[in-house]
Amino acid sequence: MTEQNFVDTNIGQWQEIEQLPGTKILSLAEPVPQGSIHKLQMAAGTVIPVHFHPCDEYVYVLHGTIETGGA
Repeated sequence: MTEQNFVDTNIGQWQEIEQLPGTKILSLAEPVPQGSIHKLQMAAGTVIPVHFHPCDEYVYVLHGTIETGGA
């Protein structure tokens, strides 16, 4: 497994996700082939289209509610 290095989030920049209005992403670690770690801010009512990740994805909700249609 490739070692993952965390980044200093105090100097990191939130990036707008144009395809999802009202959504911003902040990388928390350097991406590796096994996946990435990031923080996401989403506006209420945001719908993320069905998509695929080559590895497992885990979601930890800090505030609010998330509904998924996944199995």
